[in-house]
Amino acid sequence: MKPWHWVAIILLLSAPGVVILTYHGKSEKVYDWVQLRQLEEQVLALEKAGQNTRCARQILNEIEWLVDSTRDFDRIAGRIQDLRAALKDPSSQNAPDEQSETDGSWGRCYTEWFFKLDASFDEISALSDKNQVPKYPCHFLDRINSPEKLTNHLNHLLISNLDADGVDRGRELNETVADLLRLIIHKEPENYPFHPQLKQAFLDFLMNHARNPETGYWGEWFKTGTGITKTDRLSITFHIISYLKGEITDWPKVIDTTLAIKDKQYPNGWLSHRGYANHHNMDVVVLFRYGWKHATPAQQAAIRIELRKMLDWCLKESLQPDGSFRVRDEESLEESSYFGTAFLARLGYFDRARRFWTDEEFPGAAEAKEHVARFIRAHLGSGGEGGSYYRDALAELGEKAP
Repeated sequence: MKPWHWVAIILLLSAPGVVILTYHGKSEKVYDWVQLRQLEEQVLALEKAGQNTRCARQILNEIEWLVDSTRDFDRIAGRIQDLRAALKDPSSQNAPDEQSETDGSWGRCYTEWFFKLDASFDEISALSDKNQVPKYPCHFLDRINSPEKLTNHLNHLLISNLDADGVDRGRELNETVADLLRLIIHKEPENYPFHPQLKQAFLDFLMNHARNPETGYWGEWFKTGTGITKTDRLSITFHIISYLKGEITDWPKVIDTTLAIKDKQYPNGWLSHRGYANHHNMDVVVLFRYGWKHATPAQQAAIRIELRKMLDWCLKESLQPDGSFRVRDEESLEESSYFGTAFLARLGYFDRARRFWTDEEFPGAAEAKEHVARFIRAHLGSGGEGGSYYRDALAELGEKAP
């Protein structure tokens, strides 16, 4: 949570009905954030009640990004009105998210390309799992389908110049890299003609240009009047290392950096504004799992301590008696279930074969696994992300979704 978020909350609580927001010129952004939180509660309540909220969640995701990362107040206001209209029309929520005949994308309630890319990746991946291809050509990928187009697009996202346009491109960079990396490496969809040099151009950009050689991490760059400042971000580093299956260099640096940022707040560290979050903890577990064989004995000892802390928090504070996980930050109920499940699964809590960091036994794991699976199966039809996260969560548990 940004500092001015707290200012908004304090003012709202201290002067109900009369709110004057003048924190460093951020009054309009604070007002948008307050509206966003109210709408988020409405969407989450509908999801918990079993209502399909996929369209509403797409609009909500886009508003979240606009409020956090831009100063485009007219567009924010327009998207808020779109969400209010969608919530008043339940039939709009039940319409399927079908592929566009025009450009071959999914994400009918998104307007931003990288969000449509993310929604499309889920659908393309699901089709690929069934040895199927999209019905219509995926022309939305044409904008990056040459080494020059891809490199220019990624370079544009890599550097944020807040003084020039007020846009923080960190999230867009992260999600674009995550989705394109998987699509290009696996050549999905099979019926799309990827440029033959596209994969190598992507890897050259990641390994030889965008990476911080001092830390082994990736992150967005900020352009200021004095030059370029590089950041180290947990999420994009997780995505790149995960989708390259750990095949990177400089593992000792990556492990040292990961341990060094454990007490920092996301996106620079592991923590949300309220402490641990399963989403970030899952990212950390995957980095440590791939790096375990490269770690020194001292690094392994430090990793064990941190993973035990995370596990204790998840079981005591996050996992609920009904098999759900406490919703954190701006997640949907479906996302919370996935990240909690994936954290425990990848840590090896449910399966000894995945328990890379300890020989310890977990007597309550089987019962917890059944509770989690039962909750997911019961909510497959009402997922705020269309059910893709629930299906992936079942896969983490070794089950196939119906």
